[in-house]
Amino acid sequence: MTTSSAAAPRHPRLRALATSTACIVLGAGVFVVFLGAELDGSGDTGSVAFLLLVLADIVLGLAACALVGPIRRSVGGNLVVVLLAVVSTWALPALVVSVVRLGARRTLRLDALVVGMIALGSLGFTALYDLALRRPSEDPVLVVGITAVATVALLLWGRSRGTRAALVEALREQAASAEEARRATERTREAEVARARAEERGAIAREMHDGISHQLAIVAMHAGALTYRTDLAPEEQRAAAETVRDAAATGSTMLRDALVALRTTDGEVARSPLPDSLSIERLVQDARAAGHDVALQWEDITATELQAMPGRAPAVARILAEVVLNARKYAPGAPLALRIGRLGDGVILRASNPMSDAAPMATTTGTGTGLGLVGVAERAAILGGSATSGPTASGTFDVEVRLP
Repeated sequence: MTTSSAAAPRHPRLRALATSTACIVLGAGVFVVFLGAELDGSGDTGSVAFLLLVLADIVLGLAACALVGPIRRSVGGNLVVVLLAVVSTWALPALVVSVVRLGARRTLRLDALVVGMIALGSLGFTALYDLALRRPSEDPVLVVGITAVATVALLLWGRSRGTRAALVEALREQAASAEEARRATERTREAEVARARAEERGAIAREMHDGISHQLAIVAMHAGALTYRTDLAPEEQRAAAETVRDAAATGSTMLRDALVALRTTDGEVARSPLPDSLSIERLVQDARAAGHDVALQWEDITATELQAMPGRAPAVARILAEVVLNARKYAPGAPLALRIGRLGDGVILRASNPMSDAAPMATTTGTGTGLGLVGVAERAAILGGSATSGPTASGTFDVEVRLP
């Protein structure tokens, strides 16, 4: 994962230069204040030792300030800056920066090392200046106590910054993981939808197989009659030829639909009995027997007329079964109104039930996948029709399927 690199500054060199420059400028101000206080004091500020200490303060301070910018992520480099800064007032800003950085590491041993270095370094720094200025020494306990408290405060500041950075990093990783999980869920859903569509195409193809076989049997029977019956009247021959023609045309249409349905279906699937218009009536009766309030209405078409439409009775029966199952699962106890009507030379199926706040009811055949209406839409599209479904403004869930 590259979140840590993404969080890094885009221009590290400019940031390092700015940090070093700021430390040098601020350090110069601290140095001037410190030097002014010493010159106004009671010590021997004209001694060679004092001048050498001042010169060392300047050199070491500039070195520490120049180094603190480039070594931002280096533990060893920041420890070197701390070592230089404890004997230089000019390096005090660089010391603060390095201590905060080391505190952000949130390591107890490292914190203890930094406190010890600064406390002992400050004690030595004070002793050297007292000797150079020939003045009484400062109380060592007071010096160590003040520097230790200040150092601990800086380390705690750095630790809080490190904790915040770690939290931000963890949140970024969680967000990335959640996004990956969402994408995986989408891929799984897409695979389930594809599988449901493939299964629906296979079911349609199996149903078409029975219908095509029936039409071919009609063609074979009447064509065979025409070959050996020489006593048929012209009208009878014409009627038989028309029957052969109609059966061949119907079989051709059903064969085209079956080939379309099989365009991505692999393997053999066991055949099931072909549903018909009688299956619709039985389905409604079974649903009522199970306690589901289902009302079926035929409009401008009868079950017999639907059965005469090639390939449409099985499709309507299959779609109706899925619609009833969907309503029973997601709106248990709600009445379901079904209407089957004529649409030109085709069929239209409408279903409507009130929306229910009840939890989806488990089916006896296993856990549902929520892909039933996807299969309905796929079946309608394969047969050259369309299917729409969804909630309405009046508080009902409607399904409309049109088959040519």
